[in-house]
Amino acid sequence: MLVVNLIKYPAFHFGTRYALATGTTLLQGYRNIGTWALILYGLIILLFMPILFAAMTMGTSGVIIVITGTDIPMSIIGPLMMIGSFILVKFGGYKALEKFIKLLVVIFTVLTFFATIISLFDTDIYSSFSVFPTNLTVASIFFIVALIGWMPTGLEVSVWQSVWTLNKTTEKPSAYGDKQFHLDFNIGFVGTSLLAVCFIVLGTSLMHNSGQHFPESAPAFIAQVIDLYRNSIGEWCVPLIGICTLAVFFSTAIAVFDGYPRILIVVLDRFKSDEKPWQMKQAEKSTAYTFLIMFGFVGAYLLMMLWGSSFKMFIDASTTTSFVYGPIVAFLNHKAMYNKEVPMEYRPSNFIRILSLCGITILSLVACYYLYLRF
Repeated sequence: MLVVNLIKYPAFHFGTRYALATGTTLLQGYRNIGTWALILYGLIILLFMPILFAAMTMGTSGVIIVITGTDIPMSIIGPLMMIGSFILVKFGGYKALEKFIKLLVVIFTVLTFFATIISLFDTDIYSSFSVFPTNLTVASIFFIVALIGWMPTGLEVSVWQSVWTLNKTTEKPSAYGDKQFHLDFNIGFVGTSLLAVCFIVLGTSLMHNSGQHFPESAPAFIAQVIDLYRNSIGEWCVPLIGICTLAVFFSTAIAVFDGYPRILIVVLDRFKSDEKPWQMKQAEKSTAYTFLIMFGFVGAYLLMMLWGSSFKMFIDASTTTSFVYGPIVAFLNHKAMYNKEVPMEYRPSNFIRILSLCGITILSLVACYYLYLRF
């Protein structure tokens, strides 16, 4: 977990750095590389979108089923959740909930750290840890690939990072402002990595050698996650962690449902023309936006109907797919960052450059080895 977050760091870091150095998004950097780079990234997003939409819908619906105790099947709750999400992202109703959801996400994070600290007092946990994986099998390699696919998230989000950076500023920031952008990014990246470690500690403490297995259905999986907190903190936290878990899943789902169509619209715009530095605008929620989000929802619904009983399969498919195409995005980001359009003084240090090249190499080798074992 720690190694993969380290070697992915440059690819995410380039999202913010490229935007601040050029006043344009990484998609302009892809355009500068060549049309093929835009096509490749666009295809990755377009093909992956229905899978991720399905995973987020099933996860959020699973939380709703667990915390409400309803008997309504996911085949009904899922589409209702997608319709409600579409109304919120299309017409802007999500902003009214945003502050409350952020508060719940903060509470979730605090409870996670608290539960982890309690788990660390269990002395038996330390016998479970080792520096390197032992007794590796093909199945465990598949699991590791799925686990690290979204650590800290899919590499395609590095492009979103460049868009978000430019949405926050309309002109080249001062040296102090530049440092603040990088500091904000680093705090978020390190915080996310620490949360990942917390969940490994919780899982090891409460599940390792216990005979438990990851369940296939989304509601059973969510119930198992809530049990991590019940067993660490106590029964009193179950209602609170249930609501907070819903906030985490729902906010992530909204970001995914809105973000993928928006980024695809920007991709289409880059085929037409260059970006003007420091003039990034929010992608309009046009007919194309509606078509793309509906494409994602319809694809997600069909996938849910075909394989809706296996939430674990969706998570494995989503994270593994993200891992396999990760080296491609890392390579494009590196090439854009060190292209001639980026002034020398704004390019990262040699350490980051070497770390980026090492990351691309390691991710590529592991992805190739995974594909060899799989096929």
